[in-house]
Amino acid sequence: MSADESGSGSATDDSASAADLDVGLVLPQYGTDVGTVRDTALEAEALGYDAVWLEDHFQSWIGDPRRGVHEPWTTLGALAEATDEIRLGTLVTSRDYRHPALLAKMAAQVDRLSDGRLELGLGGGWYADEYERFGYEFREPPAERLRRLAETVEILQGLWTTDGYSHEGEHLEVDLEEAFCEPRPVQDPHPPIWIGGGGEAFTLRYTAELADGWNFGTLAPEGFADKLEVLREHCESEARYDEIRKSAELFVFVGETTDDAEAKRERFADEYLPDEPAEPREFFLSGYVETAPTGTPEDVRDRLAEYAGAGIEEVMLVVPDAADDGDESLALLADEVLA
Repeated sequence: MSADESGSGSATDDSASAADLDVGLVLPQYGTDVGTVRDTALEAEALGYDAVWLEDHFQSWIGDPRRGVHEPWTTLGALAEATDEIRLGTLVTSRDYRHPALLAKMAAQVDRLSDGRLELGLGGGWYADEYERFGYEFREPPAERLRRLAETVEILQGLWTTDGYSHEGEHLEVDLEEAFCEPRPVQDPHPPIWIGGGGEAFTLRYTAELADGWNFGTLAPEGFADKLEVLREHCESEARYDEIRKSAELFVFVGETTDDAEAKRERFADEYLPDEPAEPREFFLSGYVETAPTGTPEDVRDRLAEYAGAGIEEVMLVVPDAADDGDESLALLADEVLA
């Protein structure tokens, strides 16, 4: 999950359909055991989902912060061994939690363990309470974090594509002298790098300059269409814009009937959303719930088609019921959306 500074009609394609989308699943990593994470990934692979994703937090941003949280990179290493074909990604890993050279090494190892299935989502960080609790500096304004994010992407690319990479830190306190990353990742030239966030002045500009993909959430289709127009303006050419994968992280509540799905959403909101959000994480979650495709599988398919029409090419679905015993949400979605 990612967020930063923001800013808006844009044309949509009425002929687009949900079948045009790659569909991934954000795994249930809060308040679950690691076996549940693994089993959900295996179910997603068996059902034909394109990717599974993990967020990067020390504490839960949903509900009680002390709910258990699975660290993404070590968990991805285990999933790389457990799965065969599904792609594996971070949505998104915080730039500040790992030195760039260490992150390059970790990501290269997961790419090798998975035989070239890693997607590296990277963000500038947003969860100030988490930073402060665990001893990381939360730099303000957001532009300070985002400049460091851009420099990190440059370092990753340099370490993965050269025999000896030197770097003199500009925004980072990182100086490298003939550094290298061996063995390199499997993917050539490197694993896809996604930048997460909706800030128009910095995040979308750095995406246009450096990234292979872009991710954001909490928006309706028309909101994504507006953001993508800004991204297009930042790109040096239409060809460059077309190179960038555009994605949306969406909460989804699905049931055999609309009433079933609405009941799921209401239960989730009752448990995790206060009546009056006060913290940034609560406002973010409220945005995700308000924009969540909700209803029968056909209803969700039709709503996802609207995101495709807005220019989204890939969706990362958060399905809060996916880990519940006997819940059929993933199968219901697969039958309609992945068919």
